[in-house]
Order: sequence, then structure tokens, then C-alpha cells
Amino acid sequence: MKTLKLFVSLALTVFCTSVFAQSVIMDENFQSFKDQGWNNDTTSLCDKKNPNSKSNFKVSKTYGDTKVEFAFIKAAVSPTCGSKKTPSKVSDGFVKVRKDGGSLTVSQLPYISTIEVGASATGDERGYALFKSVDGGEWVKIGEYIGAKSEGADAQYGFINKITVNESNVALKFLPTLGGKSEDGPALQTFCIHSIKVFGK
Repeated sequence: MKTLKLFVSLALTVFCTSVFAQSVIMDENFQSFKDQGWNNDTTSLCDKKNPNSKSNFKVSKTYGDTKVEFAFIKAAVSPTCGSKKTPSKVSDGFVKVRKDGGSLTVSQLPYISTIEVGASATGDERGYALFKSVDGGEWVKIGEYIGAKSEGADAQYGFINKITVNESNVALKFLPTLGGKSEDGPALQTFCIHSIKVFGK
């Protein structure tokens, strides 16, 4: 009996340690970023046009002891504007990514258990594709995440996904959805990423 109690106690300790070892290592809503990358470079209008097709820039930020570099290709940042419809299910501030070769990349992090992503789009059944690269290796698709009325989440109001990663030395890349087409096929839609919350250790 004592052996069983000791085993259960040890198992609970290991479980609790593993759970509480996971903490928020990055929490970004892009509200502190500079407004940039737009065709018209207008900061006073929230009805933005597409990001500039030649937009290519990087932003570095530090979260606690973790330094992160964001790379924007054919993407733009609006720190104050919200999703197309209100009341929104996502926070104000977003990165808008073009469908014709646009991407948002988050540099390699030591360990990611899960991420929580807030996104929106300009219509239903639209969203983003998420890829990972481990130890600088090739990009592998984690999944495609779509907001649709049939799923109870109109993409124009925004939608939030919790995604399991469980990888060490992993970078993330957000790309337009392909809707089951080949990776070389045309992307479906432009999208917005409003927030990225990373849990790890």
C-alpha cells in the first residue's frame, strides 16, 4: 500500500512539474509594432489595401529572456485596426499577408508545446496555413485553419485556434491556405494574424 501511495505521489509530482514547466514564452498582438508595409503607407485609415508586393522587412523583439525575430514578406502591419466585422472575436492590431507569395515567419524558439493564434479574413471559409521548421530543416505543414459559418466562426469576425506543436528548436511560418491544392499551387486568400501566444519552456 505504501509503495502504491509513493508511486501515485511521484506520478503526480512528475505530471505537475511537466504541466507547470510550460509557460508563456511569447505573447504578441502587434499593437506595439510600427505601421508599415502597405501600398499607400497610410496610418490613419483602417480600411487598408493589400500589403505592398515588394514588402520585405524584419522586426526583433524580446520576451523575457527570449529574443524573437519576425520576418514579413509581402505582408504589412497595422497596430491599431481591427477585423473587418465587429464585435470582433480577436484583438485589434494585425499582420496582413498577401495570397501571392506572402508570409509571416517567427524565428526558432527553444521549445514550443502549443500556440494560440487569433486570425481573421475578408470572407467565410478562409484562413491560414501553419508550417514548422525543426533545427533549420525543411518547412512541414502543421495544418490549415479556416473560419467558417458552418463551424460557428465567421472568419470576418475572427477566429482563434489552439495548435499543438511539441517540438524543440522550431520556427513557425504562416502562409495562405491552399485548400487541398499542391504546395506549388495558387493560394486561396489573403489573411490577417491578430495575435500569437506561444507556450513552451
